[in-house]
Amino acid sequence: MTKTVFLPSKIIPELFVPQLFLFFFCVCVSQALPLEHTKNYIKVSLIISPTEDMSTIYCYSTMPPSRQYSHSTMPLLPVSPYSGPSDFCTENNISECMLYISQELSSLGLPSIFYDLNGIRELDVTSALNGMYDLLQLQRRTMGMVEELEVEQLKVSSDLHCQQLSSSKLKDQLELSKKENIRLRERERQLEINVKSLQSCLKNEKEEVQKLQNIIASRATQYNHDMKRKEREFNKLKERLNQLLADRKDKKQGMDVLNYVGRSDGRRSQWKTVKTDARHESEMYKTLLNEFDKHQKELMLENAELRKVLQQMKREMVGILSPKKHSQKEEKCTEFTDQVSFFDENIHIRKSVFNEESSEMSCEHAREKLTNSIRQQWRKLKHHVENLDNKASMVQLGREVGEEMISKDVHQDEMERLKVEIQQCKDFIQTQQQLLQQQLNTPCDEETAAVLNDCYMLEEKERLKEEWKTFEEQRKNFEMERRSFTEAAIRLGHERKMFEEDRATWLKHQFLNMTFTEHMAIKTQNALSDCK
Repeated sequence: MTKTVFLPSKIIPELFVPQLFLFFFCVCVSQALPLEHTKNYIKVSLIISPTEDMSTIYCYSTMPPSRQYSHSTMPLLPVSPYSGPSDFCTENNISECMLYISQELSSLGLPSIFYDLNGIRELDVTSALNGMYDLLQLQRRTMGMVEELEVEQLKVSSDLHCQQLSSSKLKDQLELSKKENIRLRERERQLEINVKSLQSCLKNEKEEVQKLQNIIASRATQYNHDMKRKEREFNKLKERLNQLLADRKDKKQGMDVLNYVGRSDGRRSQWKTVKTDARHESEMYKTLLNEFDKHQKELMLENAELRKVLQQMKREMVGILSPKKHSQKEEKCTEFTDQVSFFDENIHIRKSVFNEESSEMSCEHAREKLTNSIRQQWRKLKHHVENLDNKASMVQLGREVGEEMISKDVHQDEMERLKVEIQQCKDFIQTQQQLLQQQLNTPCDEETAAVLNDCYMLEEKERLKEEWKTFEEQRKNFEMERRSFTEAAIRLGHERKMFEEDRATWLKHQFLNMTFTEHMAIKTQNALSDCK
């Protein structure tokens, strides 16, 4: 805050300069604040104009912004001089103002500017100057304190700003650390889940390995027991064979009873008498008949199984050799069915021959004859299938060649047509050249020549565009045909591969069936040998 007092020199001509100085000092002091407001400071400036008409005295009382804004941390604003007149002291209240200033000085602890001289108050210049000096010193001290406080306040504000920045940075770091912690916890949880799943898998694998080890150990022990049992049986059979060979050398020629039939009730045999011998013979015949019936039933079952196998073979062969397009390959199917029927007829003939000659020939000879006939029929059927396969491949190749030939014929026709078109174009170009030559030879205007040239060029461009379009269409057609040919070749290769795989599986199946029939033939041979 700034207070300015303006007094012209004509109003108080009787005052001396020191008295004026003291007066304005007192005026300034009267506007000052008490001592406890140490942040306030006073700046007094005395200006005396050297002009004759007026002496101008300015007194500035300046207050810092800390006084005006007690709760603000704003820096000091620049002091601007106040040029307006003050209302504190006027011409009519000079004595009252001086008295007021004296009271204010006494309240501040400074000596009064008046002294009593015979009961009259007079202005004491010395005390006024001393008071003024004390006020100046007080103002300087307060200004220094204010500057220190302002510097301290600036430091505190800068520290506070730094602390706020560091706090914001720490908050950001805290947020980032929290997010990172959450991410790490989630990853740890996922890893724990993976570890648990892997542990469960490991446990299951260990259990499976333990089970397999137990199974292997049990099978090993069982195998060892079986081997020991087989060895014991083999040793027993070997000892019995040696014993029988030794007994046969010692005995004379005679009948040996094989497969001794014991009693059904498990009792011991009685003394040999006529009745017991007859009874034993009847029991022996009964058991032999029962065994023969049982063996005959087994042979019938084996024959039924063989028939089923033959029927299954026939169905499988028909299913394998049956074409996908019946309308195109009916002749092959009829030939194959004829062969199969021929095969069945031969089998029935062989069976009838076997039934007729079984009474005259031995069982072994009949078995060999039957197996040889089956093998011969199988070889015939195999050769027939190979012939059909070769025929089918030849027919397919013939069709491919026919298609290729058709495509080549079409290609040749197209080439001929293109050659004719090219010849026509050449003729047309030649005629145009002749016409142009004639026009050049004949005199004509330049404008008409330019128009004619433009017309010919436009026609030539249009014709070339049309030819280019036709050429592009032909090229696209050729590309489509080439793609179709390649796709057909690829499809044919896949079909050939599938056919070869089916043929291999069929041959494998037939080989396994042949081994099964051979095994059944061995069983029948053993059964016939047992019958002997």
